[in-house]
Amino acid sequence: MSVGDVINGYTVLQPFSTAGGGQCMWTFARKDGIDYFLKQFLAPTYPTLDSPGSATTKQRKLRQCEAFEAHHRRLTEALKPLVGDGGNLVATKAFFRFGAKYYKVTEKIDTASVDIEHIASSPIEQRVLILKTVAHSLRTLHRLSIVHGDLKPPNLLIKQTPSGVFTAKLIDFDNSYIAGEPPDVREDLVGDVVYYSPEMARYVNNLPGSDARDLTTKSDIFALGVVYAQYLSGGLPLSKSGSYRYPWLAVEEGAILEVRMPGVPRHLTSLVGAMLAREPANRPTIEEVYGALKVQAPPIPVPKKEPKSSSGVLKGSLLRRLSEREVSPETENSSSPLKGSLIRKRKD
Repeated sequence: MSVGDVINGYTVLQPFSTAGGGQCMWTFARKDGIDYFLKQFLAPTYPTLDSPGSATTKQRKLRQCEAFEAHHRRLTEALKPLVGDGGNLVATKAFFRFGAKYYKVTEKIDTASVDIEHIASSPIEQRVLILKTVAHSLRTLHRLSIVHGDLKPPNLLIKQTPSGVFTAKLIDFDNSYIAGEPPDVREDLVGDVVYYSPEMARYVNNLPGSDARDLTTKSDIFALGVVYAQYLSGGLPLSKSGSYRYPWLAVEEGAILEVRMPGVPRHLTSLVGAMLAREPANRPTIEEVYGALKVQAPPIPVPKKEPKSSSGVLKGSLLRRLSEREVSPETENSSSPLKGSLIRKRKD
C-alpha cells in the first residue's frame, strides 16, 4: 500500500513503517476528516482466490484466520465501553480484513512518554503518583476482566502536564484477551519476554502443567510489578545469584528477587515483592495495588508460603537455552524491551 491508497475508507497518509511494530506495520490514515493510527498485521494472511498454495494449505490458513478474526472481534466488542477520545486507554476503534490482510484502527495520539531514568530519579512522591496513575488505568481494564497481556514501559505512556500532574495512557491491545481465555494458538501471544509472568511463559512455550485458565489478570500484575521496580529503582528486579536474565524465570525456579530501591519506603518494596510472587493467587489484585498506593504506609498482606517450584517444567535443555539467551544492553541497563526472544515465528 502506498500514500494515497484507500483501505476500507481510510486514506493512507504516509508509508507504512515497521519501527516498533513487532508483528505489524503501521501508518497514519484519514477518514471523514479525522486522522487515525492504522496497523496492518503481518500474519495471518487470508487465503484469497489468487493466493498461492494447495487447497489443503489454503484450508489450514483459513482456519488460522477464522480463529484470529474471532478472537480480535470478541476483544474489540469487549473493549467497546472503553472506546473514546482522550481516555486513559487507547482502545481499538475498528478491526477488519481488507484483501488478504487484517487491520486495526485506534485514535492518533502523541506517543512521547517520560522515560524510566527520569521517573526513577524523581522525588519519591512523584514516583508514587505515577504508580497510582498507571494502576488507575489498568484497573479500568481489569474491571472488564480483560488482560492486557503486554504491559511494559513503551505501552504505558507517561506524561506530565504543565501544572505537574501526571497522566498515563495504556496502549497496544494486540496481545489482550479475556481473563482465562487466551488465544488457542499460543504463538499469537507475542508479548515481551522480559515482562512475562511465570504462567504466561509456561503457556507460550507449551510446557507441562501450562493451562489457559491460569492466564488471568494476575498475569498483568506480575508484569506491572516488573515495571514498578523499574520506575522505583531504574532497573529490572534481579535474583540474588544474578544467574537469571528474566524475572519470571528467577521466581519460577524458586530464586528470590532483589528489588533494590534506595530511599523507597519499605511498604512499596513489599508491595512490589508481592506483585512478583510466583503463584498468581499470592499476588494482589489491581484494586489492592491501587488501594495500597492511596495511603502513606499500608499494611501489605504477607503472602502464603509459595511451594517450591515443581519445575521439572523448566529443567533441562529448555531452561539452559532460556538462561543463556542474550539480552540487549538497553534491557540490561534500563528497560528497552527485548523483542521476540522467545516468540515462535508465525507461519503464513
